[in-house]
Amino acid sequence: MGIRADLERLLGARFGVEGVRLEEPRSEEFGDYTTNLAFRLARLERREPERIAEEIARFLEGHPDVERCSVSGGFVNIWLNREALFRAARDIIAAPIVYASPDAGRGRRVLYEFVSANPTGPLNVVSARAAAFGDCLVRVAKSCGLRAESEFYANDAGGQIRALGESIAWRLGKRSEPPQDGYLGDYLIPVAEDIGRRGVPEKDYGAEAAKIFLEKQMETLARFRVRFDRVVRESEIRASGYGERLMCLLEGKIEERDGAIYLSDSDRVLVRSNGEPTYLFWDMAYHLHKTERGYDEMVNLLGPDHQTEAQTLISAMREIGVRNIRVKIIQQVHLVRGGQKVKMSKRKGEFYTMDELIDEVGVDAARFFLLMRSSSQPLEFDLDLAKTLASDNPVYYVQYLHARCCSLEGFANAQGVQPDPERFGLLTEPEERSLLRKLLYFPDIIESVSKTEEPHIIPHYLLSLAGLFHGYYQRHRIITEDRALSGARLALASAVKTVIREGLSLMGVSAPERM
Repeated sequence: MGIRADLERLLGARFGVEGVRLEEPRSEEFGDYTTNLAFRLARLERREPERIAEEIARFLEGHPDVERCSVSGGFVNIWLNREALFRAARDIIAAPIVYASPDAGRGRRVLYEFVSANPTGPLNVVSARAAAFGDCLVRVAKSCGLRAESEFYANDAGGQIRALGESIAWRLGKRSEPPQDGYLGDYLIPVAEDIGRRGVPEKDYGAEAAKIFLEKQMETLARFRVRFDRVVRESEIRASGYGERLMCLLEGKIEERDGAIYLSDSDRVLVRSNGEPTYLFWDMAYHLHKTERGYDEMVNLLGPDHQTEAQTLISAMREIGVRNIRVKIIQQVHLVRGGQKVKMSKRKGEFYTMDELIDEVGVDAARFFLLMRSSSQPLEFDLDLAKTLASDNPVYYVQYLHARCCSLEGFANAQGVQPDPERFGLLTEPEERSLLRKLLYFPDIIESVSKTEEPHIIPHYLLSLAGLFHGYYQRHRIITEDRALSGARLALASAVKTVIREGLSLMGVSAPERM
């Protein structure tokens, strides 16, 4: 159990409340942790928060890891002693980092469905953000002890596949005009030529094109270091009997109006008057398929244009007793080059593909940039900045720190100096305490990402840590004539390197040893 989790547990037991949280203060001058527990207790006990805060401070000052506490307006600010900071850094160096506290839901089965782009063309940068986001969440969840899985759902059936097939027929000269809701991009030309060359029957154009595009999408995602545990196709769901099973579960919960079938007392159509099931019907059948696999939670990561239909799905699934589906909306991506936004429209063929993004800026820069904003914020991706080999480029800035630490270890080894965390007591500079303090928070950061499902916390933490170390490196020599101090400083650099590598790995970004 980490220091924070131990203090939270003790506070909860002493004051009889659950969910006690210690947070990183907004400034180092307010200590290493802060808590608003006094305000919670004040509402329960009808006492002044300042008095309660003083009791909390006195209690914490009896803990062997706490140096001192202060009370400010009801908040309790906590300073850890040096040995507590040293121990946290030694733990980082000595063993795999333990991210989650005992109450973080270890062992729960969680399914993350993301990207799930229609197999009607190449993936675009919106899918790239979803891929980076979802893959990072799965990596973090696994690191925190959850049994997390990833899934891609391919809508390879229905009206859009008919439109795709008709678009192929138009490209092959079998239609005089493209379909009204067709796909007009030039990306369709080589696929149409391949289908025509192989003599695929016209009735199968849509399904065959969808198969080709799905294969290409998986290749693109693999380039992006995203590999799904499972790909489920709508055509499989339609052929598996899940539609019939869903109708059985809906018995007594549906009604017929004007030849169509609705969920009772709603405007949600499940089967049109022509007998064709709606998108909602097959989406429910797919989520029934998910449910029967026994997950504790099912999380759908979707774009903002799917928000309404997602809430409709959740409401509809509750009708058959499924209540463990959650939806997280990931906002749009706007590419910027030369100060101008890049236009995107798949049906018109005016879009910048995910492969083009990878080719232009690389996987590392793409994933790092795409994870730098909260899911609730639209993201502006500056292509020019992502290619800059300078400290202005955030991924370069963080990766360069890892390479610098590797170079430092190589230099020290040549001088016969090895990292010596047992000499941490020699670290007395203020910048050294700031670094030790920042390292302390890394497991908390990862646990926070697991709970909030907001990966942007990781790159911002790494940038902050990199800024501290780069400044420290400029002001202090790491390897000096004092071999004991050199060993201590090298151990500090080793702990920083470990955290940078771990953080980048959870983001799916490489940690180069040379740059």
